[in-house]
Amino acid sequence: ECEPIDCSSVDADGHIVSPIYHEISDDTFRKIKTDSNFLFVDPQGFLRQKDSQNNIVLKNTNLDLSNVNAIKVNPEEAQQIVNGTHDEMMLSLQKKGVEYVLLTNKTDVSLLVKDKIYSITLPNIKIHDTTGIGDIFSSTFCCTMLKEKDFLWALCFAGGAAQAALDSKNVGLQKIPQKGIIQTNASYFYNLVKFRDL
Repeated sequence: ECEPIDCSSVDADGHIVSPIYHEISDDTFRKIKTDSNFLFVDPQGFLRQKDSQNNIVLKNTNLDLSNVNAIKVNPEEAQQIVNGTHDEMMLSLQKKGVEYVLLTNKTDVSLLVKDKIYSITLPNIKIHDTTGIGDIFSSTFCCTMLKEKDFLWALCFAGGAAQAALDSKNVGLQKIPQKGIIQTNASYFYNLVKFRDL
């Protein structure tokens, strides 16, 4: 278990909150939300707890998502915060105040913005090591939103980064992809984005 993280005021364009296991308290999270111009949250660490055999399991959590601009969840994580089908969970997260709701379900990635869902599908390849892929996806989405202010390009660029990292077959930090490969993948996804109204 990590030591608790203290919040200090940082002059930054955006913040990513992606705890592993209990290192960000509710008070620290509240302070970050107050200090951030753009806040991206991957809530996995807020949802984890130990069971009686010391296994890590997900738990239902009443997570305050006010002042959160973007969130990335998989279906199992979303079910710990809200209920329903995939679409219903995305809408419920949006109703909690989140502008950009990302749902990752293996190779399918969906983004809810206002009343539309935009979707891309990563090619179905043999996966070598997925550790850190969510972090690569999240940081790429956040940085692209801050730089380009274009949620559709951010979705495609994040998908392109995740795909490039998976394609590398590397482990650890070695799988962080080069920008050129990300851009090539992002352009590919941009031409294949599906969208539908909710």
